Amino acid sequence: MYPRSRETKFCLWLLMVFIFGTCSINSAQEGSKSIKSEEYLAKRPAEGPEGGAVSSSANASKGTRAVAGNRNNSGRRKSGTAAQTSQAPPSFVYVVDKNFPEGPPPRNYEYVRMGVTIWRLSPSQCPIQDCPLPKASADSSKGLVDTATRVDDNVPLNNGERVRLGLESLAQSGYVYIVDREQFADGSLGEGFLIFPTRKIDGGKNWAQPGQQIHLPRAGGCFCVKSRNGQKVLVADVLTVVLSPTPLLRGEEIGVDAIPVPFSLISFLGRDDKEKTFRAILRDGSGLAQTAQEQSAGAKGLFDTAPVLTQTDLPPQTFYQSIVPIGKVAVFNFSLQYGAAGSKESQSPSQ
Repeated sequence: MYPRSRETKFCLWLLMVFIFGTCSINSAQEGSKSIKSEEYLAKRPAEGPEGGAVSSSANASKGTRAVAGNRNNSGRRKSGTAAQTSQAPPSFVYVVDKNFPEGPPPRNYEYVRMGVTIWRLSPSQCPIQDCPLPKASADSSKGLVDTATRVDDNVPLNNGERVRLGLESLAQSGYVYIVDREQFADGSLGEGFLIFPTRKIDGGKNWAQPGQQIHLPRAGGCFCVKSRNGQKVLVADVLTVVLSPTPLLRGEEIGVDAIPVPFSLISFLGRDDKEKTFRAILRDGSGLAQTAQEQSAGAKGLFDTAPVLTQTDLPPQTFYQSIVPIGKVAVFNFSLQYGAAGSKESQSPSQ
């Protein structure tokens, strides 16, 4: 064998670096993929020429949409002729697991999707008398700004932070029920409370549809991250969202405020383990300010049942997709994670 020149060895080394680098990139991307949001917002009403919602059967021609990740526009649509540009802005993109199902569901089944957005508010935006101030840390300082901003639902929240939840059924209309249970460091779960519907919110009405965002609490309010149980260390709040095509509770079973879980809903609390649910996260959405359209959704929503978010508005920060037999009840579970787990004053949303 002839000895290789120094140049030949260097070229071989570069080739090996390129091959191994490419393999590493492909391996890192094997666990996730990207999907465009259009298909998952198609049930929202389209936007009319003057910026208002039109029926979903109308022509859904769009002028422009907000670009997720552009912190300057905060997700707001531009007005006037400047909005009508020849080059459409990029679509919203969700990051999903590589096994996220695409295409039509199996026969006699349907995909049901629930959008979830969490906003962090400052103490000045939402003053609560018995809610402590967030600790002065790099993470909790985000809750001290004077703009409600999005956070991912897997980002730990700190004791004393103020948050507001927005939920939206993206695929079907139906009756929504939300149960909250505290989860402690020892793995146990606290008593479940039905936090929605309540008669304080539009007399207990809980019919929802795509484009209609349910805000908890209602506009102007927030939850304080603070434990209801001073004897245990709280690590999360587990929220179970039930979407049913028919009512599951009679009007007299709905409380003025949150009540212990009614018997007719108990069977749904553990059902999520039996269903395959996938999660999608909006790319570059965390940190975006709450838009005027989202604020309007919080002020209207269930009060007049008119959808106020259109296909050109910001999508939910996260959505969960489950597959169920057509016309059956769908169940989703997600958690609000809390930091500083060693503190007895740990956290839970409570008005």
